[in-house]
Amino acid sequence: MAQRDLEAALQLLAERAQYITGASGAAIALLDDTEMICRASAGPSAPELGAEVQVKSGLTGESVRTRQVLRCDDAEIDPRVNRESCRALGIRSVMVVPLIREQEVIGVFELLADRANAFEERDVTALERLAEMVQTGLEHADAAKRALQEIAEKNDQAVAQQKQSESASTEGKGTSPAVASTQSVANEITKAPEARQSEPVRPLELDKIRKCEACGFPVSEGRTLCLDCEAARISGASPQPLAGGQTPAFLFQLEKQKKQSWLGAHIYTIGTVLIAVLTVVLLVLRLR
Repeated sequence: MAQRDLEAALQLLAERAQYITGASGAAIALLDDTEMICRASAGPSAPELGAEVQVKSGLTGESVRTRQVLRCDDAEIDPRVNRESCRALGIRSVMVVPLIREQEVIGVFELLADRANAFEERDVTALERLAEMVQTGLEHADAAKRALQEIAEKNDQAVAQQKQSESASTEGKGTSPAVASTQSVANEITKAPEARQSEPVRPLELDKIRKCEACGFPVSEGRTLCLDCEAARISGASPQPLAGGQTPAFLFQLEKQKKQSWLGAHIYTIGTVLIAVLTVVLLVLRLR
């Protein structure tokens, strides 16, 4: 995508240069290894896309060697250009701007015209500005290429790490005795909830509860008789077994106290209400 965007930007700049300067052709060539290849072409006088641009001779070669903007106003009398080639292509005026990065020529921006004295100083300035735009496009394309390379390297590293972790986990699934013992313990710990629920669970506190030897009422650890049976034995009476559902005497007394506790707790409130009622009655009688 970055390469396609660069090609489109170069073509647009070549067409813009031809339109602004009135040239019959405009071309942008970039260095590819040791050859200068045309990457953008506009107008009938410009070389075709993919054609090699000669940089070892002529005005283009001198511009690359001197790294300066050069202009030829008339190819018929200028010794720097190949007169026969210009005649064959119908070219009379030429202007070349070198594209320089880090003191190295990486390309050229050329304008061609079929008439003499076709270019002026303002055209030189315009072409230099367009050449700067070409440099910017190249930098953006290089930055996008580096970013894609970094992303690809990170993806490769992530894939390699994932493969290493998978291989390590596969190697860890051996059947040595130690591993088997560890797995059996883990299986016992991670037993299914249904299996654990089916096993009877008896709280430790239930093992400490005993029954009264006389009536069968539950008593705490270390006792053999409940409180009622002990009191009956001390008084000389024989403790009686409990009838079905019958409450022991001391629990019966507690329940009786609970039933009477409400009246005892509200006795003062009831008395206050009665006094207030009597007072109101007396006031009513006096008013009559």
